[in-house]
Amino acid sequence: MAVVILVIALIAVSAYALIPKASAKLPVELWYNNSNHYGSTEVAVALALQNSIASCGKVQVTLKSDIWTAYKTRWVNQQMPLFLLGWYPDYFDTDDYISPFLAISGAKSEGSFYNNSQVDQWIRDEASTSDPTIRADRFAKVQAALAEDVPYIPLFTGAAQVAYVNGVQNVELHPVSYKWFIVNKPGATVLNASTSDHIISLDPASAYDFMSIEVINQVFDTLLVYDAKTTALLPGLATEVPTVANGGVSADGKNYTFHLRQGVTFSDGTAFNSTVVKRSIDRTMRLDLAGSAAFLLYDVGALRADHAKGNSAPGVITTPDPYNITFHLFSPVSFFNQLMAFSVSAPVPWTYSQIGEQPSTVGNVIGTGPYVLSTHTVDQLVVLNRNPTYYKPDLYAVDGISRVPQMDRVVINIKSTDAALKQDIETKAVDVAFRTISPVDLADLQGRQTSLGITVKLGSSPQIRFLVFNVNLIPDKRVRQAIAYSIDRSAINSLVFLGQVSPLYSMIPAELPYASPVFQSRYGDAQCASANALLSQVGYTIEVTRELVAVARDR
Repeated sequence: MAVVILVIALIAVSAYALIPKASAKLPVELWYNNSNHYGSTEVAVALALQNSIASCGKVQVTLKSDIWTAYKTRWVNQQMPLFLLGWYPDYFDTDDYISPFLAISGAKSEGSFYNNSQVDQWIRDEASTSDPTIRADRFAKVQAALAEDVPYIPLFTGAAQVAYVNGVQNVELHPVSYKWFIVNKPGATVLNASTSDHIISLDPASAYDFMSIEVINQVFDTLLVYDAKTTALLPGLATEVPTVANGGVSADGKNYTFHLRQGVTFSDGTAFNSTVVKRSIDRTMRLDLAGSAAFLLYDVGALRADHAKGNSAPGVITTPDPYNITFHLFSPVSFFNQLMAFSVSAPVPWTYSQIGEQPSTVGNVIGTGPYVLSTHTVDQLVVLNRNPTYYKPDLYAVDGISRVPQMDRVVINIKSTDAALKQDIETKAVDVAFRTISPVDLADLQGRQTSLGITVKLGSSPQIRFLVFNVNLIPDKRVRQAIAYSIDRSAINSLVFLGQVSPLYSMIPAELPYASPVFQSRYGDAQCASANALLSQVGYTIEVTRELVAVARDR
């Protein structure tokens, strides 16, 4: 009898040990966007993460959400300890999945506030060379530091998506930039489209979200542009792509000279020249608007060596004459040309605000691009009209595109739900439905393409989703490591995305050079024992009381 009672007591104690007390759990807020910036799956992703983290027993996860504008403000103001973000490439180099996240300036913009001077130096090393041996070494070191310090947890990668009515031409899911101005609907002058994404800012110095940048890319132009279908760079506002061979890039890789086109004007008729380009780049760096991509110029682009020390002087840019401009970098940047093809580098008129963000309203958004913004009703509608003074209508003639822009007008309807987006293309109320179609709707549309008379296309450029830790709010890396152990990527893929995404184990997607699945080997998935062991070190343990043992014996 005594032995039986003892065994019962031990079983009861063991069972109790598996049930954590509420007071022993680590409280964590997990934030997600609730205004459809990433589509209707966001709440399901957040719930799947909450379940996998909480199921290990020692973390109490509280879900919180906000609309995108407030969400961005919250991470900039360090009000979210753990939150979901996504990434679409700014420029097609492996560095674009490292510098914006782990370099000190980029990490501040992304909301992790990660600060590691050694990692910063490794990033500068890989950015300054094209030598694959050096780059491989530095990227390996950086990814090892990512896995050790865990300012981010990579989750999954997926593809861009678009559905369009058969007969519409040149619908290309470009690896970097979606080009509405090459899309053609033969026999029509207006292209109607729908999206479930939202526009936050149409100022190139401020915008750093997907849909804002996509509209900017239609209204503004850059010194260099991407080919219609590939990542090859072509002359844009510049007359040629600078190289060492043509004298545009110095032998040490620190000086880039661009020869500008003459006769170009902004859509308001004002002049475009080298001083305007310099003023635009200086403006972006000087304003350094919170959460913007300005750091891609002064830090990644090496245009201001001492910015982090508080020096607000402009970058070293010289303009020997109205149609030549040289960027003098403080260290070589092997992909600097690509930075000059990103929206943050788009020249703006001399009249743009020099003290803050330019309003995103008709009449205030002025570029040199193929289209002019004629209507912008916030969260409802964007209308783009042909720019009659566009400087390069034969930009993509080599690709068989007779003129740019193809259509006189593009009307983009902003929908509040994925379901409305699907309905628009299903009923052919629009010609193109672009970002974001839910997994269920995507599968349905793919299965009915023939009967509906539409085409569903998936892109090849890796879009990643990840968790961000504000390391100032969760400073103990053991806590961050424990949560990394608890994540179950397979549950997200199967339950939320119906197998349409792939697990991600580094911020660098597997498709890109130098990727290493460091989180897979270090943390795996749903490793609760390892997660709880780390949390026990931090002090989140589960106590067993003597009173329970006594009660068991009495029974």
